[in-house]
Amino acid sequence: MTASESSLLQGYALDKRSFTPLYIQVRDILKDLINSSLLKPGEQIPSENELTSAFDISRMTVRQALQELTREGLLYVRRGEGTFVNHAPHTQMLLKLEGFTAEMDRLGYEAHSELLEIKKIESFDKHELAYTGLGIEPGEPLIFIRRVRILEDTPFALETSYLPQTYGADLLKKGMPQDTSIYQYLENAHGVIVSRADHSIQPGLATERVARRLDIKVRNPILRLRGTTYSTDNNPVEYLEGFYRGEPYELKVIVSKERNQDAR
Repeated sequence: MTASESSLLQGYALDKRSFTPLYIQVRDILKDLINSSLLKPGEQIPSENELTSAFDISRMTVRQALQELTREGLLYVRRGEGTFVNHAPHTQMLLKLEGFTAEMDRLGYEAHSELLEIKKIESFDKHELAYTGLGIEPGEPLIFIRRVRILEDTPFALETSYLPQTYGADLLKKGMPQDTSIYQYLENAHGVIVSRADHSIQPGLATERVARRLDIKVRNPILRLRGTTYSTDNNPVEYLEGFYRGEPYELKVIVSKERNQDAR
């Protein structure tokens, strides 16, 4: 183990008398190193041999710990090179109504947006899902906003937002800075607070257009998200269509059952 790797693990030890399995202890040590930014996105973690030697445990125990972190989306493997800290968190960010940059900042990632296009559209035939999702009649204008989301210098998502002209006209007229949060804009400029989203997520394969924007190969796996975001008074305020790199993601869904006094 090199001097830097020895320093990285200094102060960490396993409690071999604990009821907590050793692989869980190793997993938690590595997770702590990642969460504290001692291991940064894109950095290679100590190898299996180095971890085995540092903690005096079996290779199988180390492998179990790494598999857990890989399943959680914190690590990824490059064949023939090693195991690295993932650049992107899992898709929990897709399920939260926070601005992209703010949410990524909260998770400890550097992120920004690149505005590709903002314009007024009036074509129902080409944008039928957006019109339907927003409950806008054909012929009325919408504001079309297309952006690339960039995470740790890597194109991460291609997103298109559609806003009713009532809310989006100011952005078109005054110009839209690169890292504008649409949700923050809606709140500050119009007093509109988003409260819920009816979004669907499905796997797919990258088209030539999406692949070019995300810097991936055509037909690489992607996730496609689309649906409507609503305000606190239940009015549709945004229709979103997004294409996201498939490889960094683990989709987590929490399902709960409402209490029913008549249930037996």
